[in-house]
Amino acid sequence: MAALREREVTRDVARLGRSIVLVTVFAALSVMVDSGAASADVRLTKGPYVTGLFDTGADVRFELDKGVPAKITIAPDADPTSAPKTFESPDQSGLHVARASGLEAATRYGYSVRVGSLVLADGHFSTAPAEGSTSPVTFIVYGDDRTDPIAQSAVVRAMLQVPSAFLVNTGDTVEDGGDPEAWTTFFGVEASLLRDRPIFVSVGNHELVNDFAGSNFARYFGFPDVAGQSQLYGTARVGLIRFFFLNGMHGWDFGEERDWLVSELTKADGEPGVVWRVVVVHHGPWSSGPHGPNARLVESHIPELLAAHRVDLLLSGHDHIYERGSAGGLKYLVSGGGGAPLYRIDRLQATSLKAEAAYHFVEITASLSSLKVLARRVDGTVLDRCGFDKGQPWDCDSPHVEARASLPASVAATPRASSARCSCQSGSSAVDRLALSSAALLVALVGLRRVFRTVVAALS
Repeated sequence: MAALREREVTRDVARLGRSIVLVTVFAALSVMVDSGAASADVRLTKGPYVTGLFDTGADVRFELDKGVPAKITIAPDADPTSAPKTFESPDQSGLHVARASGLEAATRYGYSVRVGSLVLADGHFSTAPAEGSTSPVTFIVYGDDRTDPIAQSAVVRAMLQVPSAFLVNTGDTVEDGGDPEAWTTFFGVEASLLRDRPIFVSVGNHELVNDFAGSNFARYFGFPDVAGQSQLYGTARVGLIRFFFLNGMHGWDFGEERDWLVSELTKADGEPGVVWRVVVVHHGPWSSGPHGPNARLVESHIPELLAAHRVDLLLSGHDHIYERGSAGGLKYLVSGGGGAPLYRIDRLQATSLKAEAAYHFVEITASLSSLKVLARRVDGTVLDRCGFDKGQPWDCDSPHVEARASLPASVAATPRASSARCSCQSGSSAVDRLALSSAALLVALVGLRRVFRTVVAALS
């Protein structure tokens, strides 16, 4: 009897064990099915795109149509079989910012965006050179993408043909920063470009049409403040270059941003390994387009401040043209040909050395001794090719032309009377007036032709 009882107990334990295993397996399968179903219902609405590039990492940003946790996995392209690093993004607000850190400098990585077990997208980016590196750095400048997705797409396709480490956008990425559809269009048109190339953006007036627009810009492209919160201005170090991204759409006589700029410029004066100092502001202090110079910056003597801290180059947009010039020892480029309607150039500023209304982008290569500029139209033809050695004039202009543009900053940047307040319609209005004048002339000619025919018929 004892032996029989022992066998029954053994059998019952075995049955219980099998039951526990089956329950565990079914539970696990249930979780996997539920997770897979939840993941399958999630889709990307924006991105992925890469911001905040630095020497040992970058931020991968993406927006989902549902508030669920997400993550990225990342591995070096040179060794894709190595165990990937995982960076979680538990934020369930929809927009995710996953900071990939602890990476090797100057190394190309592949990344994947994941929700649960589902891979939503893949991309690649290269980390910045290590601080102190003397390796050349190549980046692309463009801006004013807004309004015309067809023209914007053409510029994007052209940029995809030219290798670069990262992108610098001079602002006005969208027509109305408060319009969610405008952002959807922007990220849709530029998806293939932004997936694999980190981007820094200077805030423009169209991203500041209201508070909601400004908060959208901060969410998508903002720079971290000391507390880690996004703000509209910031600085970045990429190899040999220290960038300063400014909000030029407010007064500059005093305030937090001016104090910040003075502090950061002072730090950069003696920053080890920094060869080039580049300022990016949407509406710059010099332009031959219809908006003209930015009176806010000029009247607050920001050009003189930048010159005093040995800033080498100022990049801007706002006017939908390309322009290269020099003023008070500062060199500048206006790049606003990223897709918005082009503006006419009626009169060159004294500071201007080259200007053209064209859809375009600018390739810049900074090396230890020189900075080279190559502006290309969307058809690939060269719009402008120039450069300069540290502290020297542009190397593609005759001496008398360069001398014409080397006025003191306070004189060279004197704004037009109409530029104290930005009129975002001024350039478009000029084009519209031209179109209306042409139409009116055509109507007048047709009318004269009818009158002539009537007179001839009467005489005959």
